Formats: sequence, C-alpha cells, structure tokens
Amino acid sequence: MKRVNILFAFAKLQSSMKELPNVFWTYFISYFLVILLPLIALSYASYNFTVSTLEDELSQATIHASKQKNASIENAISEMQSIAIRIGLDGRIASYLNDSANQFLLNETRDILKTASSANEAIQSIDFYAKDTNLIIASNGYTRPYTSSMPDIWVQEGLASKEMGFWLSSRQANGIDLDKIVTYVLKVPVQRSEVQGLLAVHIHESMLSGLLQMMEGNPHTATYILDPQSNVISASTAADLQPEHVQHLFTESSNALSSIGYCIVNQKGERILITYVKTLHNHWTIVTETPLQYLFSKLSYIRTVAWAAFTVLVLLGLILSYFMSLKMASPIQHLLKKTLPYNKKSDDATKLPLAPKNELETISHILDHVFRKNETWEQQFHLNLPVLRERFLLSLIHHKYNSVDEINSKLEFLHLQFPFSQHVIVLIEIDEYNMLATSYSAVDQNLYKYAMVNIAEEIAASNRISLAAESDEHQLALLINMDGDPQQMKHELAVIGEQIKDVINRLLKISVTIGIGRPYPQIMEVPYSYKEASEVIRSKFIAGTNTVLCYEDLLQEVEEDFYLPPHFTNHLYNFLKAGQLKEALGILEELYVEMKSRPKLSEEVIWRTYNLIVEDLLGNLHHFQGHTETIFGKNHNLFRELASKETIQAIHEWICGLIVTIHHALEQQQPKKNTYIDTIVTYMDANYNQDLSVEMIAEQVSLNSAYASRLFKQETGKTMLEYLTIKRLEVSKVMLMETEQTILDIASKVGYNNVNSFIRFFKRYEGVTPGDYRKAIR
Repeated sequence: MKRVNILFAFAKLQSSMKELPNVFWTYFISYFLVILLPLIALSYASYNFTVSTLEDELSQATIHASKQKNASIENAISEMQSIAIRIGLDGRIASYLNDSANQFLLNETRDILKTASSANEAIQSIDFYAKDTNLIIASNGYTRPYTSSMPDIWVQEGLASKEMGFWLSSRQANGIDLDKIVTYVLKVPVQRSEVQGLLAVHIHESMLSGLLQMMEGNPHTATYILDPQSNVISASTAADLQPEHVQHLFTESSNALSSIGYCIVNQKGERILITYVKTLHNHWTIVTETPLQYLFSKLSYIRTVAWAAFTVLVLLGLILSYFMSLKMASPIQHLLKKTLPYNKKSDDATKLPLAPKNELETISHILDHVFRKNETWEQQFHLNLPVLRERFLLSLIHHKYNSVDEINSKLEFLHLQFPFSQHVIVLIEIDEYNMLATSYSAVDQNLYKYAMVNIAEEIAASNRISLAAESDEHQLALLINMDGDPQQMKHELAVIGEQIKDVINRLLKISVTIGIGRPYPQIMEVPYSYKEASEVIRSKFIAGTNTVLCYEDLLQEVEEDFYLPPHFTNHLYNFLKAGQLKEALGILEELYVEMKSRPKLSEEVIWRTYNLIVEDLLGNLHHFQGHTETIFGKNHNLFRELASKETIQAIHEWICGLIVTIHHALEQQQPKKNTYIDTIVTYMDANYNQDLSVEMIAEQVSLNSAYASRLFKQETGKTMLEYLTIKRLEVSKVMLMETEQTILDIASKVGYNNVNSFIRFFKRYEGVTPGDYRKAIR
C-alpha cells in the first residue's frame, strides 16, 4: 500500500511538471546554475584556504622549533670547541711539543687529555698527535704511532686542511663501539703558523641526535644535521637514509637564498614540508622534513562537513530555483491567458490561425500588432529630436556614458554621424548675464539663447559637423567634429570663435566670451575638452570679456603665491584720512597692474586679496567712527557686490569708486585739523621736560603716529620732534640767562637724559655751546 502511494505521488509530480511551460525550465536551469557554480567555487576556495592556512601555521611552528634546535646544537659544538682550545692553549702541551722525549711532560699530556675527556659525558675520547714524534696520545692512556688507519683519518685531514679548526662528519669509531662519533680537529699551538701537533675531540653522535629527539615537537617530523658536503652529521630518526633522499634535502636547503626558511615539495606524489636553518657558525645546516599527508587526514572531518553543507545548499538551491522560476513563469502564463481574446479576434479578422512555437513567440505576435501603431510615436520623436540631441550632448560632456558602444547607439538613435577624427568643445558664455536676466523676461532670455545656438551651429557647420546645447543658464556648449593637423584646427577654431562672437554682438547686441578646449580623437574624451573649455573661460577674469580664449594659449600652472604688500591697507586708509585721494588710488592702480602682469595668478587668490582689502577698510571705518550705513546706504553688502564682478578690471574700477566714496564721506565727517594740532602743541608745551616719543604724542589725539606726524607737518611746517627740540632750547636759553644752574641740571630739566645730546643739539641750532652762550649774554 505504501509503495502504491509513493508511485501515485510520483506520477502526480511528473504530470504537474509536464504542465509547466518551457519558460519555467529556462529560468529554473539558469537560476540553478547561478546558485550552483558559486557554491562549487566557494567550497573549493574555502577548503584550499584552510589547507594553506594550516600549512603556513605548521611551517612557522616547525621553523621556530628548528631555531631552538639550532641554538642547542650551537651551544653543544661551541662547548666542544672551547674544550679543545683550552687544551691547545695549555702550556704543558706546548712544552711537550718542544721536548717530546721528556717522559714527565708525556704523562702530563695524558693526564690533561684524560681529565678533559672525563669531564663531559658527550666526549667519547680526546687524541693528541705530535708531529715530530709521529705519535698519537689518547685520553685512555695509550700511546701509538700514527699509521694512516681509518680511525685516525683525522690526522690526515688536519695536516691537509688550511683551517685552524674544523669538524669531521660522523663515522664509526671502531669495530667495538657501535655509536658513531663526530670529531673536532684543532691545530696546535693555537693561532701559530707552524703546526706542531693536532688535537682531536671525539664526541658521541648520539649526543647530537639526542638533542634533536628531545626537542622534536611533532612525531611526524624528522630532523637532520648536514655539513657543507651534504653528509649527514646526525638525525633525529634511527631509520636508514637513502643517499638520493639526503641529496634532495641538501639541494633544497642550499638553493635557498635566505638563511632561514621553508618550502613545500612534491616527492613521489606526496607533499613534504622542508624547513632549513643555516646559521651555525661551522656551516652545518639544520634540515627538517614533515610529510603533510597526516595533515590531510586530519582534515577528513572538515571535508565531510563541507560535503554535507554543500549537499544541503544544493538542495536549498533546487528548492529556491523552483520557486523563483515559478514566480517568473507565472506572469507569462497570465499574459498568455489575457491574449486569448486577442487571438480569437485576430483569427476572425485574418482567418489565419496562430501557430506559435512557444509562449514567447505568441507574445511576439501580439507585439507586432503594437509596433504597427508606433508610427505616430516616431513622428512625435522627430519633432522632439532637437531636444533629444541637446540632452545627448549634455550627457556626453558630463561623462554620463560608460562606453563607446553606448554613445554609438545613441548617435544611431538620434540619426547623428561624426565622420571626422577630432572632437572639440567650444563654450559660449554670456558676459554680464545678470544684466540680461534683470532686463528681460524668461521667455525673451530663452529666445536669445535659441538664436545664439542657431548662430553657433550655422557658423560651425561649414564643412564640419556640429551640435549645440545650453549647458548652463549663461553658457552654451558647441560640439564640433572636424579634421586636420593641430595648428590648422587651432586656427580654424579661433576663426570660428571670432565669427560667433562678432555675429552675436552685431545681431543680438550681446557680449560673449568664447572658450575653446583641445581636440580629442575619441568621442569618450569629449568631457575632457569641455572641462578645458570651462577652465579657460574662467581666464576672462584676467583677460577680460568679449574675447576668444584657447586652452593651448593659456595652458600653464596656476600661481598661488601672492600676498598684499606689507601694511597695504594701513597705507591706503592713512591716505584716505589725510585726504590724499590721488595717492590712495595710485597704490590701488599699482596693485592692479601687478596682478595683470601675472597671468598665472589664480582667480581664488585675486578674490581673496580684494576681499581682504574690503574687510580691512570696513574695520578701519568702524575704528574711525565712520558709519558704513551713512557712507554706503542701508542694507548694503560690499562683499556681494564684489562677488558679482566677472573680471579683475571690473573689480578694480568698483573698488576705486568705493575709495572715492569713502574719501568724500571722511571729508564731511572728519573734525577740523586745527583741533588736533592745538591739542598736540598744548601737550608738548606742558610736557617738554619728559622723555616724549611720537607715538606717545599721537595717542593724546587718538591718531595713528604716521598720520599725526604728517598732519602736524602740513599745518606747522615742522615735525613734532623739531618743534619739541626748539621748545626745549628756548626754555634752556632762559635758564642759562636767568639762573646759575649747571648745564647738566638745565639739560635734565628740559627733557635731555644725556648732557652731551643737549650740548650737540644746542650748538646745531644756536651755533655755540651752552657755556659759550651764557658767557656771551652776560
């Protein structure tokens, strides 16, 4: 019964799937592939990332362990070398070499060797070879002649070597002792050119292998000590090593440029991690190898989980693809149902039954009927074509297209062709647009702009392709497609600009400035030409209005380093307070000429400079109790007026008019000059005996010291210091004539702290010294 139910459900599912349209299966396969392919890629990448991360962590841990092993081996061999050097430096050894027949010195040498050998368990034995006697003295007490036997190969190597001390590779000591030995050979006397003997310290190889095994943290790792000739000194494993395998390890480590590092190699189908440390002072290399197969076996659980997750995600993908495809195919089915009445009507009209191959073809048949009604829309399109072309040009210059294909499709849609190789933007800007905007209505302004567009297109269209549009409320952009060499195109563009400017000025009585960018071969580069035209048209700020400006002519670095001359605004205001209008206008003219002579000066610097002048002028007017509302009128805004100026010439003319206005206002508001002079004279007459300065005197009338000095000189014909000096001399003359006070006292009472200065000034004005003057009048 249960089997029958399953078969019935399966048959029902199969029947429902057959009813699904072809569009459903198209969507289903597409969605499923979109979901499945990223899952496969993600699973593969995740597993590889996990493996690589574990390999890297294992590599770093193994290198760290190798460094510790390297340090332990370094300490061990350094200790053996120290023992050998201490024996070699012992004076009794040197004495024996000089007197080898002395039995006492021979016994002393045996004792030295025996004591040193028994002091360290790692030492197997210590032998000493005396060259003159050809005898080998052993630490075990035996003395034998050297016979070039294999156990005494260290003698042959020591005599042939040019090094003072060196290590021999591990070898069997004799037939009885199964443990291998490693020998350090030292020439004696130490650090002498003449070799009289050799000292050999034989250590158990098991000491080195024991160190390696003790510090082996990973049971899967094998560590080897290799000498520069690829011989194995010691190993942490007791297994026999194949020479080819040892040579492979040596090659991998010796080929590495760094002294510490690792590499992963494939050997017989297995990945093996090899690390190396080549920092031992005797040029041995610590090499480790770790098969990574055990690492992959540990990842079996992760692989199982990953496959399980992948399977679950694939099932979810199938379910999701089914429902998404069903959702996409359902509207198409509904659309087909809605077209049934149309199909019947079409069959009655044409008597030709429809036989669509699929659902989409049925919809296509319906759309054919709709497209036949688009002729009226095309007519409307042709009526709106100029507007669409303008929008295309605006989108083009503002970089809203992402590819040449997109632009070409737009050109084809708008029935435009640009057959020439170069594209350039000409920008037409209306000068003093604010006046036009305030003088005419919006409708009139649009008519003027429409007329300017037609004029520009008509002039540029001669043997060229052009397209114009309003890029801003006061600017028109003209795209010209042309050909020719750079100089010829530059000349033609300048001529076109002059013609457009002159015709607009003659017919419409409107002044315009023309900015011309550089030609570009790619239509995608048109925004660059527009940007250049926009930049160059800003140069009219210095060049002036009603001009044609080419980007090539003004291509230069912007100069930002410009500052007002020191105390410029103070001088300007002092001239105004002194009533010297000509001088005030003169320094403004000098500033204007200097700025005009520096065409690289940026517009921002010029605005900043004149803003600073206006700001300081307003500040000085408040300080001088000049009411700006009285001078300029209520609700005035000088900074807004300044910002409305389009050229530096207009700014200069405006600020000169501002200075004239301030001058006339100050003439009416300024107190009479005699009031200041009387106050100054009274103050100096009362305080001549004090140490006065021009600044102290000017403070009494709340004036700037320079202005007060100039005002006093204009009224009296003398400077304040000259008047003060004469006053002091007149008083001193009376005191010289009527009193018996000393010249020092008189100088102090008339304000001189230094009597010599008093005598010098007195003689300059009177022609005689104070003493001679007193004698003469008496």
